[in-house]
Amino acid sequence: MKRLLYIFILVFGILISNTGCKKFLAEKSQDLIKPSTVQDLTALMAGEAYPYQTNLHLLLNMVTDDITCNGGQGQATYQSTVLSGKAPFTWSKNMYQELLQPGGIASTTYLDSWQILYKRIAGCNVVLAYADQVTGATADKQNLKGQALALRAYYYFILVNLYGKPYNAPGADPATSPGVPLKLTMEVTDELFKRNSVAEVYTQIELDLKNAATILMNYPEDNGVYKMSETAVYTLLSRMYLYEEKWALAVEYANKGLAKKSTLTQLGSFGAINYNNYNVNTVGNNLDRIYDPATSAEVIWAYVPITGNGAEGQFLKSSLIPNYNLTRNPPYAVSPDLLNLYDSKGVDANDTYIGDLRPRLYFNCAAILVGFIPPSTGVFTYKSYAGGMGGSGIRVAELYMNRAEANIQQFMSTGNDALRVSALQDLNTLRMSRYDTRQTYVPVNITDKTQLLNFYRDERRREFPFDGHRWFDLRRYGMPSISHFYQEVAGTGETFTLAQGDSRYTFPIPQEVLDRNGELTQNP
Repeated sequence: MKRLLYIFILVFGILISNTGCKKFLAEKSQDLIKPSTVQDLTALMAGEAYPYQTNLHLLLNMVTDDITCNGGQGQATYQSTVLSGKAPFTWSKNMYQELLQPGGIASTTYLDSWQILYKRIAGCNVVLAYADQVTGATADKQNLKGQALALRAYYYFILVNLYGKPYNAPGADPATSPGVPLKLTMEVTDELFKRNSVAEVYTQIELDLKNAATILMNYPEDNGVYKMSETAVYTLLSRMYLYEEKWALAVEYANKGLAKKSTLTQLGSFGAINYNNYNVNTVGNNLDRIYDPATSAEVIWAYVPITGNGAEGQFLKSSLIPNYNLTRNPPYAVSPDLLNLYDSKGVDANDTYIGDLRPRLYFNCAAILVGFIPPSTGVFTYKSYAGGMGGSGIRVAELYMNRAEANIQQFMSTGNDALRVSALQDLNTLRMSRYDTRQTYVPVNITDKTQLLNFYRDERRREFPFDGHRWFDLRRYGMPSISHFYQEVAGTGETFTLAQGDSRYTFPIPQEVLDRNGELTQNP
């Protein structure tokens, strides 16, 4: 226990400095006990590298077109909640500072992804520094190293897509666009770290992921779904190449991932489905989450975000969890624009067919009607973060979707119809697993290139609501214009618009980070 305490102190010193102090890493005392066994590193990995009980990008729940503001509805507590989410919901360029103003929240500790992600990167760097020095089986040490490399790549991927321009941003060169600082060791240094370019960060992500894939392939261990695996690494590589628009490579690594794991969860088998009177607030509330490995066969990697009652829990409630009087709408909820994309039908008198089950199993509903919750009128909120096992991570569904998109893009440029057929097969395979099985699923068949791409993008939106994909997808789709209607008091609302290509598609670096490191430059 004493050794682990010292390890924590060592890591804490590293983490604090990651916001950009004069010394990127704080000086460490010479009498600290270093990790000496693989068990020490495993404990450190769980506590400081993995994002257990951590929200990596909570603000992404508030900035997309998948969320709507229902206002304060004449209730003081509702108005306060609406106000607390105003800064990200309206894409304020000073969102971090405004979140701390009166009426906001007490702390951005759980919302500041810069701090959160660099803290986890520091934990990964400690593991990588000691992996070859501690005692223990070589296979165990190497497997830990592979996990740490995969996690570090994952964190840098999120960072560069939050605080750097999109890799494919029109008119921008990733080789010169400012990304985020790369800190790859735990050593103390006097250097003030500058922002590496977007391309440099992607190069490091690719290097880490490929090294992780090799290590985890050569030293596999049955770590379960709560630790990084070879399959997870292949999924992240396919995602990275998708963002870089390297379509053939995106297909190659999606194939590698699907060769390891290809099973999709059949939503019709979830125990929560009660076709006669489906009430998602009472039926199977802890049994039907897509990230719950106890019931979802497609989980590749999962972690459980914070869902407590502190500032982080309150912000979750303000955005997506319906802990409010069911006679009123949640202050923020799933947008009608998203809900109307689902081919979901009402239960008729003969209880024959519902259609797409995802609205019932991916969302909670605060407006329950007898026998049916119609997506066009029900006020839905996302269920994944409401507790239970799992909550976020990586799923097999992404491998199918990544491969489909890459093949569609190649079909559009080459006209090779085999690529269109392959993409549709992946889309239909996924959709078949999401539909009510009491009627035979009718496969989608689209021949027009533009219609196929648009259908794919809608399907991706249907499949990954509030998983952290939508904001990043909008960025790489050309940063289209989107609008949010915001109001605290009825009749006093205002529409805020994010124009196409708006600079606010790139998050501002927190001011406290800039204050501590004069070498960093703010985003426009």
